[in-house]
Parts: sequence; C-alpha cells; structure tokens
Amino acid sequence: MKNKDLIESFSGIRGIFGQTITPNFAKKYAFVFGNWLANKLGKPAIIIGCDSRPSSEELKKAMIESLVSLGCKIIDVGVAPTPAISFGVREYGCEGGIYITASHNEPEYNGWKFLWRDGALLRPDQIKEVIEAVHKTKTLPGPKVVDKVAPKPKAEIVNRHKDLIQKYVNFVLDLLGKEAVQAIKKTKLKIVVDPNGGAATTVIKQILDGLGIEGVYLNMGLGEFKRKVEPIEESLAYLVDVIKKEKADLAAGWDSDADRCEIVLSEKFLDSYVVSGNYVLALLVDSVLTDLEDARGKIIVTNDATSNIVRRTAKRFGANVKEVEVGEINVVEEMYRLDSPVGGEGSSSGGIFPPQRCRDGMVTLAMILKLIAKQGQSLAEILTGYPKYYAKATKVKCDPEKQVEIRKRLEEHFEKNGFKTQKTGDETGGLKILVTFDSFIFFRASKTEPGIFRIITDSPEKIETERLLKMGRGAFENVKRLI
Repeated sequence: MKNKDLIESFSGIRGIFGQTITPNFAKKYAFVFGNWLANKLGKPAIIIGCDSRPSSEELKKAMIESLVSLGCKIIDVGVAPTPAISFGVREYGCEGGIYITASHNEPEYNGWKFLWRDGALLRPDQIKEVIEAVHKTKTLPGPKVVDKVAPKPKAEIVNRHKDLIQKYVNFVLDLLGKEAVQAIKKTKLKIVVDPNGGAATTVIKQILDGLGIEGVYLNMGLGEFKRKVEPIEESLAYLVDVIKKEKADLAAGWDSDADRCEIVLSEKFLDSYVVSGNYVLALLVDSVLTDLEDARGKIIVTNDATSNIVRRTAKRFGANVKEVEVGEINVVEEMYRLDSPVGGEGSSSGGIFPPQRCRDGMVTLAMILKLIAKQGQSLAEILTGYPKYYAKATKVKCDPEKQVEIRKRLEEHFEKNGFKTQKTGDETGGLKILVTFDSFIFFRASKTEPGIFRIITDSPEKIETERLLKMGRGAFENVKRLI
C-alpha cells in the first residue's frame, strides 16, 4: 500500500522530512535520475539547487553523493529560485536539473523536482519512468564501492551560485526590454516585499534596483520563516498595514522557491487584499498582449480550473484561450506547441513567459510593473476596469484509493442532471461542470496534498459562486457516501 504522506507525481516528490523524505531516499532518486539521464542523453551535466528549508542542504549533499558516484558533471547553484534554476539548465547547457523544495508546504516538508534539458519539469511519461525505476531499485552501491569507482568516472563539481544569480537577474531585465525598464523607472513606485526567508531573497533586491524601484524589504533573512510558507491572505494580511504606513503602492510575497508571486493591495479588490491568481494571470495576459503588434489569433494556455476573467481579457485582443489539465508541465507543453506568448494557472500566481519553461514569480511582478507603467494607472485602478469574476475554492477529504471512482460518479451525477461536463488528463485529472457559458464547478484530486480533493467554482456573481460551491460540495459528499 502506498504511503499516504508521500506524493510522487509529475509535479514532483514531496513529503515530511525525516519520515517519508530522507537523505537515503534522496540518494536513491538522484542515482536513478542520473542513470536515466545517462541512458537517454549520454553522460549528463546536471544543475542542482534548493530552497532555504533547514533540510534542503542535507538532501542536496545526499543527492550530489549519488551523482558523483555516477561520474556526472554537477553544477551546484545553492539556494536560488526555481525559475533561476530552470533558466540555468539552458544557460549552462545541462542535460537535466534537480530542484530541492516543497514549494508552498510548511518547513517540515521537503521534496524535489526533476528538470529536462530544456529547463521544464520532466514530462508525465518521463517522471513515471523515473518513479517506477526508483521502486524497482532495492539497493545502491555502498560507500566502499563508490570510493572505489568514483575516481574512474572523474565526476566534476562546480559552484555557480553567484554567476547564476547575476545572469538570472539580467535575464529578467532583458525579458522586459530597455524601453519597459526605463518606463518603470519613471513611475517612482515603492513596493513592500516579503520573500519570507525563501529563495526570492537571493534575487529580488537586485531586480528591483535594476528597475529603479524603492523597496521596503521584510523577512530577508535566508531560511528564517516568519510567516506561513504559502503566500495567501492569512499569511500576507499584515502587509496591508505596512503598505499604508510606508505609503507604498503595493506589496508582493513569495513561496519558498519563488515560482509564485502574490500581490497585496492596501484596499480590498473582490473582498480580498490579495489579488486573486486568476486576476494576476489576467494582468499578465494584458501586459504581454499589449506589446504585440497584432495579438489576434494568439493562444493563451491555462488550466481548466482558471477563471473566465482570463478568457475575457484575451478576447479584448482577439486572442483565444486553450485549457489543459492542471499542472505546470501541461501548460508549458501546450504553450510551446501553440507558440503561446504567455500562460499559467489561475490557482498559482506565477505566469509562464517564453523562453522560460516554468512559473516565474520574479518575471510575474516585473510584468505587472510594466503594465502599471504602460497604463499610467495604479494597479487598483487597472483592476477596477476589469469585469468581475468571483472564484471560490474548498478542500474536502477523500480516501486516495477512492478518488478515481468518486470522479467517475460525479461525472455521472451531473450529466444525469442535464449539465455538460469537460474532462482533462487521465482518470485522475480534472472534471469541470459547465453550469453556464460564464460559470463552472471544478473537481480534482490533489497531487500535492495526500487525501485531498479540490472543489473550485467561478461566476460573475458572488452569490452564484457561493451557491455553486455549496452544490459541488453537496454532490461530492453524497457520492462519497455511496462508495
């Protein structure tokens, strides 16, 4: 039986350090991944980095030990944001990468993501191969064997932390373009930033300095988590008072690996001080498409849990939206297939901007600043001009062994009652109930939190959104009781 506290999926490996996640387990995964890459691409160069959790360095050392035994070239970049390491895969010509993080989970958790040679996460079929190989691998070479064979492969370890940080900062500024950078500098914006001791601390000041932004820097001690790791209203609410006290324009907060960036305002927008990830993505679509000579026919890729506000925003430019299954790599793959200029998931406030192949919380903030400069309005004023969509979400507990059957029964229930349904992915993917053209109920088993099912609703009317959430939860509980 699978350990319910361990997640092994295309989103990565994740669990509680010292229980399901241990240095020995990390060694095994690194060994298998290194072998797998060697079989695919020849002797690999692998970039490895981590977030600032207390256990990350220990796991990194364990993984490097395995990679050394295989004779891999290892580029150690230390603590750095996920998007910086994704960039580094391509910058240093690596065959793959490892990023040690548990993202938005609390500090007692940890895990890792594996990157392909383009800097994106391994595709679902690839990570499946690695996971299956790990479960088939019973033992690894012992210390004496490793000591004996290590000199022969001539493993090489190089440190590129400072070099990567500087190159990534330059990459972010170059992606904006000189004209946009100069326009941002003229705004004289003041921003409160809270990396919460996470990987964003390594780059955010350099980026804001490059944009001429006055920063109010909070929680900049690397590895010092002063609030909950997940950047949500509960953990970021205190920033409202800081914005007012400092007379700042807005605030930004990141998770531990900095692929997400949440934006905080001094006044509520749609009942929240934290701008919904759906609206962050809409702002990014606005920012990117505004700069195109002709955005007509362009396709924005989102997941199927994303609010229709993104579709409405894209439509203003004559662009379309293509929905895929929840999961960063699913969005990335479709973006590159369709030559999409921007994409992302409304559930995660981090856009994807080619040539990047992952969510980028640094570029997300920079692109919003670019839009503010272009429009000559405050962020609150820009948002006020958008159509209103109210999204609600809840989590319900579910036996992981019953998740597939529950999804099937939910589909049958709603179709029987006259609703159209839309599915993405395999039997564990999302199920979307199309209530009207402009509103939906979405169901999906979480692949990052064991035993959790997510229910999301979206509608232009607040009362209707709440009604749909109640309907969705009621249907879920009724179906669960029947299994």
